[in-house]
Amino acid sequence: MAAKRGGIMKNVCVKMMMCLVIVAMCVGQGIAKEPLQPLTIQLNWMPTVQFAGILLAKERGLYEEAGIDLTVRPWKEGVIPVEEVISGKAQVGIAEGDDLIKIRTEGKPVRAIAVQFQKSPMCLVSKKEQGVVKPEHLVGKKIGYSDPAALVMVKLILASAGFKYENVRTVEVQWDLQPLLRGEVEVRTAFLNEEPLILKEMGYEATYIPGFKYGYDFYSGAYFSTDTMIHNHPEFIQKFLDVTLQGWKESFRDPAATAKLVVGKYYPEGSVSQQTESLKVFKFLATIGIGENLIGYMERPFWQKGIDILYKFKQIDRKIAAEDVFTSEFLKAKSLEK
Repeated sequence: MAAKRGGIMKNVCVKMMMCLVIVAMCVGQGIAKEPLQPLTIQLNWMPTVQFAGILLAKERGLYEEAGIDLTVRPWKEGVIPVEEVISGKAQVGIAEGDDLIKIRTEGKPVRAIAVQFQKSPMCLVSKKEQGVVKPEHLVGKKIGYSDPAALVMVKLILASAGFKYENVRTVEVQWDLQPLLRGEVEVRTAFLNEEPLILKEMGYEATYIPGFKYGYDFYSGAYFSTDTMIHNHPEFIQKFLDVTLQGWKESFRDPAATAKLVVGKYYPEGSVSQQTESLKVFKFLATIGIGENLIGYMERPFWQKGIDILYKFKQIDRKIAAEDVFTSEFLKAKSLEK
């Protein structure tokens, strides 16, 4: 009897040891881990601190921890983010709020799932000597622009003070600041995180008029996906957003370190000091009115306001429901955490 019990115990021990060996081998070879799910995000600009939350989270392995194999595709000439997403080359894209409204009005099946910034960084910048600090100071000025889409902002800023587009002169210029510095234009369209900071680094005193303060009030850096992706893979999108929004919070804690990482790994032509200051601007735009706990937040009335603005200024030919442009299903839990 004792011999029988001893044999049984020996067999049990042998089987347990075999199980432990198998588990150890699997872990050592990575077999025990679930395979990562690939996801590609198409940026709408170069990989600067404008996308710090994504880039920092990727470098720290946060996406991998969530089971995501993230590929970041920077913008380049000829790339249209919405077309990349609709075609399936990317699963998530980034677009400006007003652009996304126009895209949805055209019938393209994409919706916003979160936003990077509560306000747009678009502005009008000039040298301090011009004395342009309010919309009424623009009257009679020559305004340079690089992107025709920015002229909508000019019209809205003027309209906020009761003036018309015809009260200024506009001229198309290159992306650089030379036309402004040479005096060929007195004002130019710009971004709060870019041109005012560059002018400061160059030793010029500058003034700027933020678009969002004077009528050009849209979400910026909207993450979007197709209706099909949102419907069929909600848990996957939720994982992506959870990690991304956490990445933004972490990037804001140490702007200098984040800027150094981004310039060193993704944007070597950039200046660490300028990118650091740029990230501080983005923190302001991401948290204004909501705080850090609700980064990514969107609401229906604000989207509807944007739709109404674009319709009034003839940028879209019909109004659509705000629910057609965005979904808040992935942000509900975040709202409850406030």
